[in-house]
Amino acid sequence: GCMLKGKLYPFGLIERTEDCYRCSCSQTEMECCSLFGTPVAYDKKKCKVVFNKKRCDYDVVQKDDPSKECFVYSRV
Repeated sequence: GCMLKGKLYPFGLIERTEDCYRCSCSQTEMECCSLFGTPVAYDKKKCKVVFNKKRCDYDVVQKDDPSKECFVYSRV
């Protein structure tokens, strides 16, 4: 298998790691890519970014009321 952050994963495709990455594990290497996009364009004065581990994505919420989402113009 492959070790990633102290955890052993089996050879083959790993659909989702604990840290929200999708990986391919072989005898020679382990390649991973993120399952989430980072918000880059939003109202930074009124809103903040919070990582949602359950959904493997970032939530952009109002600073004064985190129960309300903010509009995100773009992600990378």
